[in-house]
Amino acid sequence: MNKKKNSPKEEEISQLDLGIKEPFKNKLFKIKRNIDYAILRFEVKKFLKDPLVWAAFVISITLILQQVLLIYRNIETLPVYIPIFRYFISIPKKLIEKEFIFIFPIISVLSFVISFIFTSRYYNSEKALTKFLLFGLMLCTISQTIILIDLVKFF
Repeated sequence: MNKKKNSPKEEEISQLDLGIKEPFKNKLFKIKRNIDYAILRFEVKKFLKDPLVWAAFVISITLILQQVLLIYRNIETLPVYIPIFRYFISIPKKLIEKEFIFIFPIISVLSFVISFIFTSRYYNSEKALTKFLLFGLMLCTISQTIILIDLVKFF
């Protein structure tokens, strides 16, 4: 019985394998179709049509890039120890090595990623939550940028 079931499959494979090569245009059209389907999936998402989402996206990306550029341009001129933790009273606890200045863009990127993950999942069901997340994202990124600018300009 097993031989009878395997033999038609083998025959189908041998019948379909005609040795004809697929044209290069077909490969390009398949890639184009996959890209079109991916864009269509994004267009269907309602949250991408919301102006608040785009404002949060553009503002956050711009400020994160500004933070990275500010650090890149000023890392050489900063002293070895800088006061990142300003809420401590004692001076030794405030000061930390200058490489830890990268924590500002890292916090901004993490808040950006987390906010957009939750926004995409819960936009249709919890609009108030997603708007709160987007405002929180913008406030976090703006505050991180202001703190970084103040810290760099201090030196």
